[in-house]
Formats: sequence, C-alpha cells, structure tokens
Amino acid sequence: MPELVGLRGMMAIMTATDMDKARAGLDELEALGRRVVMDGYLRRDSVLTPGKAVWSGDNFAELERVYVTGKDASKGPGFFEKLTGQLDSVDDSAVQLFAELLLLQMAPLSNVLGRTKLNYLQQVLKMMDAPVEVPDDIVHVLSTGAFNGGTGFNTMRPAQLRLLILFGVHLNTLSEDERLALGEDPVAFRAALAHAQSNSGENQPAQRAALQYLAFPKFFLPIVNVRDRRLIRDAFSSYLGRPVSDDVDVDLNEINSAFEEEQGGRIEYYHEPWKSMWKPAAKVLPVVEDDATEVLEEDAVDPTALSDPDQALADDLHVDLDWLVKCVDLLRDRPQLIFYGPPGTGKTFIAKSIAKHLVGEDHPDNVKIVQFHPAYSYEDFFEGFRPSQQAGGQIGFELKPGPLRQLTDRARRHPDELFVLVIDEINRGNLAKIFGELYFLLEYRDEAIDLMYSAQDAEPFTMPRNILIVGTMNTADRSIALVDTAMRRRFAFVPLHPAKEPTKSLLRRWLAARRYPTRVADLHDALNAAIGDPDFQIGPSYFMRPAVHSEGGLAQVWDTAILPLLEEYHFGDHSVDINARYGFDTLIKDLPAGE
Repeated sequence: MPELVGLRGMMAIMTATDMDKARAGLDELEALGRRVVMDGYLRRDSVLTPGKAVWSGDNFAELERVYVTGKDASKGPGFFEKLTGQLDSVDDSAVQLFAELLLLQMAPLSNVLGRTKLNYLQQVLKMMDAPVEVPDDIVHVLSTGAFNGGTGFNTMRPAQLRLLILFGVHLNTLSEDERLALGEDPVAFRAALAHAQSNSGENQPAQRAALQYLAFPKFFLPIVNVRDRRLIRDAFSSYLGRPVSDDVDVDLNEINSAFEEEQGGRIEYYHEPWKSMWKPAAKVLPVVEDDATEVLEEDAVDPTALSDPDQALADDLHVDLDWLVKCVDLLRDRPQLIFYGPPGTGKTFIAKSIAKHLVGEDHPDNVKIVQFHPAYSYEDFFEGFRPSQQAGGQIGFELKPGPLRQLTDRARRHPDELFVLVIDEINRGNLAKIFGELYFLLEYRDEAIDLMYSAQDAEPFTMPRNILIVGTMNTADRSIALVDTAMRRRFAFVPLHPAKEPTKSLLRRWLAARRYPTRVADLHDALNAAIGDPDFQIGPSYFMRPAVHSEGGLAQVWDTAILPLLEEYHFGDHSVDINARYGFDTLIKDLPAGE
C-alpha cells in the first residue's frame, strides 16, 4: 500500500489540464450509455428512433429465439455473415433492437475506432427492410472510448450479446415500477444483471462490469477486469477509513470519491503514476473464480472482430493511422497478408508490431516468427518425422510438430485468443513444397483435409480460424520465381516502397521525432533516384539507427551496407561504376545546402 505523503507528491505530476485531456469526450459517452440503459432497458424506448418501442418484450423474445437458443442455426465464416442468416426471419424492430444492443456492447471500447463501430452498426441496420440512420450525435460519441477491451470484447462478442439479450428478457418480466426503480439503485441494477446471468449461464463478468458502468458511471468505474478492481481497491484501501468489505464495487466507489475530492478531478487508474502503485510489473495475480469464462466453439475468434490499431501504434511505426487501419481491414476480409518491397522498408518490423497489437499485450507468446529459406520444407514448417532416441539406445523416428502445427494446437486449445504467425522472407522458400495440402486450408478455413502424415484413423485437420498469417516478401531477392497464382489468391498483398507512402515519409518522421538532421532523408531520396528501379531501391531502415547519426556513422553505413548491396544488384554489369554513380561523396555534393 503506498504511503499517502509520497502518493500525493507523485499525483502532483498530473495537472488539471492533463486530467481534462484524459477525460475528453467521456462525459458524452457516459451520457449516451446511461440514456441507452434508461430509455431502452427500463423504458422500452429506442436510442436511434426515440418514441418507438423497440426494446419490447416481444422483440427480446424474438432475439432469444433466433440468436440465443437458435445460435447454431446459421453457419458462416464471420460474425455478420452468421448474423444475416439469424436475423433473416425477424421483423425490422427486432433487427433494430439487436443493432442498439451492439451499440451498447461496442460504445465504451477505446481499442475500436469510431468509424469501425459505425460500420458494424450500419451493417446490422442494413439488414432491415427499411434501415434507420444513426443520429449525428451518436456518430460523434462513437469516436470516444472508456477502456481498452483487448481481444476479449471482440472474441466474446456473441456471448456478450447473448447476455445483453437475456438481461432484456429478464427485465421484461418485471413491472414498469420495478424496472424504473432499478435506474435509481446501482446495487439493485447489478443484482438484476447477475440474476439474468445466473439463469442464462452466460458468465460474462467483463460485459457485466461494462454495462454497470454505462448505467451508473458515477458509481461504477470503467474497469472491467475483476482482478484489477480488487487490486486497485486493496492498493488504495487507506482512503476507506474502515476495513475492506466483501463488496469490491461499493469499496471502490467510496475510495474513488475520496480520491477525486482530494485531486479535484477524476482519476485514470490505468495511467501513471497510479498504475504502477496497484499493478507492479512483477505482481503475480491470483486466480479469481468469477473471472473464469468457458469458451464454446462458436465463441472462437471472429477474424472480422480484430482490434483497430490506435494512434500510439501509428506513432511508434511513424506511419499514418489510416494506412494501419486498412491493413487490419484486409486481415478482417482475408486472414493472410504479405508486406512486399525492397530491403530496408520496415516490412518485418511492421508485421511484428501489427501482430503484437492484434494478440494484445497480455498474450505476447501468441505471436510466432519463422523465416523461410530455400532448404525449408513442409516437415520443418508443419510436421515431419525426426530422429529420436528410443529405449535401449536405439535411434528411431518420431513425428514432430513444426511451428505452424504448434501454433494450431495452441489455437485450438484457446479459441478465445488470437494467434499470429509471422513468416519472414516468405518468397525465399519453395511455397508449394512448404505448404503442401495446407494451401487449401488457407482459403477454406471451415473445411477439413487429411494430412500428409496422418494415421488412417486420425480426424481430418482444419485450420483454426483464430490464426492469422502475416508474411514479408523482399522484391529484390530473385532466388526464387515470383509468387504463384495460388498464393496470390490466398493472401492480400500490401506494397512498401521507398517512393510511396507510408514508406516515403518514414525516415523524415523518424528523424524529426529524434531531432536528427533531415539532410539524411534528402540523401536517401537522391540515392533512390539514382537507382531508379523501384524493386532495387534502398529502404529507410538502413538510416534508422542511432549509430548512423554519430560522427562518421553515415559514411560507414554507406561503405559497409549500401555500396555492397548495390554491387550485388549490378553483379556482372561492368557498365556501371558503383562508386561514381552511388558513392557517398558523389551524391552528397549535389544536394542543396541545408540542415
């Protein structure tokens, strides 16, 4: 527990302006959440079309029939494809109710962009015979988020929506007076939600916490993790003035009220300096029974529910957020993607960064990286027989899993988590030989095939839908022919070329962020202009190391990395004088004077 004197000193770091900035837009979000709960759940009204009784008992009963008890009736590879079949037989008001429930589920998420939330909402509304529009004030609020839901709020969306539906079914068994009374009592509201959960078997603690926060943002905190709430309560329990109780939410409300009164504003517990006070990096978190969630097969990761990249990731990569969002959109549409371009364009770094973002900071081990080469085979990549020591010192052969088989096995055991395989230098391997029959499964994730080394009685193999594959391809490497048509059909291809965005501005942004002279970027542009051929141009990452910008560092990287690479490109072409055409002194003397 932190000492109060030291705690108050550290809190002085945060100014009132910082706190206001951290809270920007949240008042509007909380007002919308409260309105949806009060007008929808408790008054049976609509937030999209006020005055229309969308949240009626009949509509909830209809959604229970087609989406809860009949959730397996419609099969499809994605959430919205399944939903189209499930809602096909219901009338417009029930479809609109589902859209407003989806709004409630998505609204508080800060890791989903506003335009993605709007897109998802509109996809449901378009299933109506007479679609309604999303009001401008709601569109505006969608750009705000209260907490990062990680992959959980994406992968568990179907189960969370089932809980929201069943809560509405339960509320419609109450009288109007009983429902309206719940809007005045946060503890009673929580009890009614817990009652609906216990009767339904949909154990969704994070969704319950999110709904409670939206219903009573002055009482419940936007902290949906059960363990985090307990850790925060325990860390700041000195603000209670009494022993902690069995009710974490009540304790937190008292602590937070005292905390905010002292600080003159609302506290963001996931921001420093507070986060390190209650969640040390080395802290071992206890297992909390209420936080356990049974994952059903139909609740496996939906590729269309990937988390949007945020501005922080875009800033780290020195690229535009819009470009990053397009990359994730491509993975939503097709779970395989390849970044291609000349060396040094950041392909591998970007691939790994996107992969780590998608799996979430809580699951860094869900990213596996392999590098293809000409000798790489199916047995190396997926599975094959390898020598192993047997009893009596004999040497035999044993079927050993490769990196992809290991990842698929883990993905099957954890269908609520996302896994990403990053394949570096994918075009350096013999792709038909490496992938074998797995080629088929890249395109048809819901189908099963017999594996090369399967036993006769083995179950056919399917590629788990919660695995993404992100590859990198060096267009200057001509050790293998161009990627075949079968591979092109199964992967989305994203170019990274020095002369085009986002790579074109990458070096200048990196230099500006570190206050290095931008003349290096001018020199890089001059080099690529001299090279000409876009497949052989030099990427900016050669210049994105601090050592390059030390005394003599730039000339050194030129002599030891740039010129040898260009000599290899021009091997056998005696008409080109490498130093005369690409030499450091040659190019820099022609640059205009500048920084």
